[in-house]
Amino acid sequence: MNKKVLILLYIIIGTATLVNVSTAEALESKLETDIKPNHPRLSEHLRHTEPNILTARHDSVYLDSLIDTLMAQYHIPGLAACAIKNGEIIWTGSYGYANFAQNIEVGDTTLFMLASISKTVTGVALMQVWERGLFELDNNINDYLPFAVHNYFFPDSVITFRMLLAHTSSINDNWTILNPLAVLGDSPIALGEFLEDYLIPGGAYYDTLNFNNWSPGIGYDYCNVAAALAGYLVEAIEDSFPTYCRDSLFTPLSMNETSWFLAGLDINNVAMPYYYSGGTHHAYGHWGHPMYPAFQLRTSTLQLARYLIAFMQYGEIDTVRILDSTTVELMTTVQNPSIHPNQGLFWYRDYVDGKELWGHNGSTAGFETRMYYCPAETTAAIILTNGESSVGVDLILPELFEYAAEYGIAEMEEYSLKSQAVSLQQNRPNPFNRTTTFRFDLPAACYVELNVYNVLGQKVFTLVDGKLNANEHSIAFDAQSLPSGVYYYQLRAGDIVQTKRCVLLR
Repeated sequence: MNKKVLILLYIIIGTATLVNVSTAEALESKLETDIKPNHPRLSEHLRHTEPNILTARHDSVYLDSLIDTLMAQYHIPGLAACAIKNGEIIWTGSYGYANFAQNIEVGDTTLFMLASISKTVTGVALMQVWERGLFELDNNINDYLPFAVHNYFFPDSVITFRMLLAHTSSINDNWTILNPLAVLGDSPIALGEFLEDYLIPGGAYYDTLNFNNWSPGIGYDYCNVAAALAGYLVEAIEDSFPTYCRDSLFTPLSMNETSWFLAGLDINNVAMPYYYSGGTHHAYGHWGHPMYPAFQLRTSTLQLARYLIAFMQYGEIDTVRILDSTTVELMTTVQNPSIHPNQGLFWYRDYVDGKELWGHNGSTAGFETRMYYCPAETTAAIILTNGESSVGVDLILPELFEYAAEYGIAEMEEYSLKSQAVSLQQNRPNPFNRTTTFRFDLPAACYVELNVYNVLGQKVFTLVDGKLNANEHSIAFDAQSLPSGVYYYQLRAGDIVQTKRCVLLR
């Protein structure tokens, strides 16, 4: 998308005060481009992070080194992540800074804005109301709202609950209007007030471009305003949306530091959003928006993991049930295959390294997030960052799934082919020293080749020594030019191929 609106951002805190222009412009321009998830499929943004020939298994040292390396390479200020298998958190990691100015490091309790992962929570809340029989998915939403919503171009059309949850409502995110509504702190505009002014003719934010020029139900347009409207329907039918979420989701799941708003949170435990420019990180400031049910939930990896585990276990964790199992199945069923092949009810399907995943990603000003689970392997991964690198995060995600898939599997013994034993060892334990010697115990008169790869599968060193006439041979190469990170070295000796992994730290 190329529409970027650079309008001065005003903050209402008692009286209006002008925010730093560069910060305001950066915030507004990022809202439009980054709130939408990474469609097309997430897998199209991913690369395999190790060459196909490698067989080395994942471990926590590998994850630490990989994440540190990618954070430096892609300028991610802070990151918290976890891997899940069979309903248990099997690995957590916290890296970098939640706040540079205050020298606060990220911990597993640090709260991040979830960006569009928030929509899954909004969807669960609305489906809880549906489970109580208070509406049907194909009912007209206007039967439950205090105002009537109609597409300007199709005034007689009906918008249903299912259309909101499947992004086929025909409501459009008009960023020319939405961008300037972002403020530092929590927005003073009430959710219902914003929606009425945006969707009803004569409203302060109404425009014909707030709707797509196609009838509801026949097209797909990922829409944040529609998600906010879904949250408001919880409020219109049941209770205040934040209060409902607290009572029906957060408190039962022990997500006690989870909130839609900054008010009431320990601000020192909330990750500051940053953008990277000119060789340094710049803070946006803690910000908010009136359509908060679409992207503004703040929580930690450990709290979000309880919510995700409950969902992937068909609505239950411990003795707490948040949804019926059939509701989870409905939410993870593609609703309109001819319109969108992977969209469920706010949850959507994606594929990473051949794994079918369900979940959501998030991208907004100062935050890049991922939350997915793999039903076939009962594994899951969460990544929360206060930076804006989708590439860096998407390179980490498949490694967390591989770690979770391999967790608990006994290490395979080193094999030999045709009874020819090959031993591959460093001259010292990990990490690499400046000059690393590889020692091979080899059968006589075999062909030897050594290759070294980085985590992206790129060959950084190769040595071919031809036929050997001795049972022992040592090869040394200078690793001084290699940056810190994880490397794989692979030995080919005759018909035998062995691969090992090591970590280089400076």
